[in-house]
This record gives sequence, C-alpha cells and structure tokens, in this order.
Amino acid sequence: ASQGWTECSGTIADTNNLPYEVPNAVRICREGVIAISYDVGMIGPAFSQYYVTPAEANNESTGRDTFYEDPDLQAMGITQAAVDSKAFSDDWNRGHLAPSHILAYSDVSKRSCYTMANICPQGGYFNQHPWEELEAHVATWIAGHQALFIITGVAYKNRAAPTRTVDNIAVPDYYWKIICEPTTGNAAGFYGLNSPDTQNTTDFVPVAQIEAMYGGRLFPATMCKTAVVDQSFWWTL
Repeated sequence: ASQGWTECSGTIADTNNLPYEVPNAVRICREGVIAISYDVGMIGPAFSQYYVTPAEANNESTGRDTFYEDPDLQAMGITQAAVDSKAFSDDWNRGHLAPSHILAYSDVSKRSCYTMANICPQGGYFNQHPWEELEAHVATWIAGHQALFIITGVAYKNRAAPTRTVDNIAVPDYYWKIICEPTTGNAAGFYGLNSPDTQNTTDFVPVAQIEAMYGGRLFPATMCKTAVVDQSFWWTL
C-alpha cells in the first residue's frame, strides 16, 4: 500500500493523461490493485481505478473479507468513515467502488477492496441487485473476452451541500462505472441513482455523459471512444 498512484500505474489507462480529480483529493494505491482518488471533503472516495484481465476474472474466489480503516489515510491524519459507523445499515450498505468479486483473484487483491477508502454509503437494494448485476456483467464479459480498464465512482448534485449522515459522511447522489477496452478503444458508461429502492441502472451511455455528471474528464479520448458506445461490442441486456 502507498500514498500516491506510482505503484498502481498498471490500473490507469494513460499515466501521462490522468483523470480529473475533485479539489483536495488524495491519491492512494492499495496493494498495486486499486488507485483511489479520495474525496477528503466528502469523507469517502471520488473514484477507484482498476484493471482486470480474463485470467483474473476467471479466477474469482468466493467469500467476503472484513472492512478496515485505511492505514494511509490514518498516517496522513485524514478523516474516513469508521468501519462500525452508524451511517451504514440495511438501508445504506458499505458500497464498494472497486468491487470485491471481480478483484477476488488473490487474497491480496480481495483484501485491497475492503479499505474504507473504497467505500461510500450505497442504497441497500440498489447495491445488492441492479449494481451487483452490472458488476457481474462486466466480470463475465472480461472472463470471455479482453482485459478492461475500469473506473467506478460517485457524483453529487450539489457538492457544496451534499446529504450527510450522522457522522458527516457525504451520501452520493449517483454511482457510476466506466469501462474501456484499450486495443479497440470501445468504451461505455453506466450509472444509477443512489437510493435504497433504486430498481435499475442506466446502461451503455457514452463515457462523456458520465464525465459531465462527475465534473471532469476520466478516460483519455485518445485511447477510449468516450463520445460513442458500440453496444454490439458488449453484452446483451
């Protein structure tokens, strides 16, 4: 684990063309597996970047790990959600940005997902049904096709006045995910309203639409086709 993204360069589509980060964001690399942009003001991640190959997607281990407070955030004296925060409940789960199942190809990679630096409050049904189904589609597609660069993040309707929990953790208004296959440039975006009763995600939108929602460029347009989606390249809904 480390501060900065140097040891996580393999998770980033173009290390010379990094994603836009929100003001005062802090960079964390967990085990070389996840490059996290941590949103200090919101007390949670803005996004997590990761890269998954077919061999890795075909080597998932089952079971869960235990959540832990991020040691790098602790070392920097930066506030993070407590594992046992009252912010989390059946209605509001500990929502992984980088999901554990697609990164469960080793004990180390799975463990990396359970840092609280990778966790935001996520509506319970939304997390366990439509968002989990989206993550399964991505994992299955990689397993049968090619490696992908993936960024999963959150967005707020009003960063100046977000909804906050009892212990001041910001509750994102949206969860989003973008994927890019670098050899062809095919890319796609997905998002969902972060509510306990959200029934579905919005699938296969241009990455540029997610970037507008988030507030800045995420994938390099020189590598990934951010303006269009060729749905025939991906899975059938």
